[in-house]
Amino acid sequence: MKNAIQTPLTGRVITSLLSAAVLTGLLTACSHVPVRSVPALAAIDFETTQFNALRAAVEMPRFLVPEPDSVRLNVTLTIEGTIAEERSYVLREMAATHFANDLPNVEEDRHAFVYALSHTDQMGLDAIRRSVETAKANRQSGSLSLGIEVQDICTTETPNDGPLRVDVFLMTSETGRFIRTLDGFDLREVTPASFDESLPRC
Repeated sequence: MKNAIQTPLTGRVITSLLSAAVLTGLLTACSHVPVRSVPALAAIDFETTQFNALRAAVEMPRFLVPEPDSVRLNVTLTIEGTIAEERSYVLREMAATHFANDLPNVEEDRHAFVYALSHTDQMGLDAIRRSVETAKANRQSGSLSLGIEVQDICTTETPNDGPLRVDVFLMTSETGRFIRTLDGFDLREVTPASFDESLPRC
């Protein structure tokens, strides 16, 4: 299933200083970012955050599985109204068991997947960070948006009736723990009429 989930990472608005990330890429007509998460997310600073500490987690019903190479970090840098950088980084899966103490309690009928940036992609983000620093030094205005996207999902069995709830979490060097960025998004809100037909078997 394509373009199932897109969730923003942070909610800090950039002015002329271009100093952090702006909330963007809202899912359908409304955002599911919990209000309680905003203070922690607003503390994330793109100029100083440690990219090797960035982790994303996706929690969903146990019979749903993100397909390989389908979880991405999307980054768009806009300077003076023009897109200067637009990148999509494939996140690599890590063993979720290593983060059992960091993730919120996962219900018995659900499971979680944890992802990180590769070393090469960390260097790619370093290059974008230098572009931000240059724009800031030149007093240019702009915005930087980051979002987690799950492009493809498969199922191990016929989905049950009712909501298919997905939660997305982010951990950075500033937060030190997983912060919920998408709260209980129902996959059937995406394409409710054809969802089951479009979902491939794993």
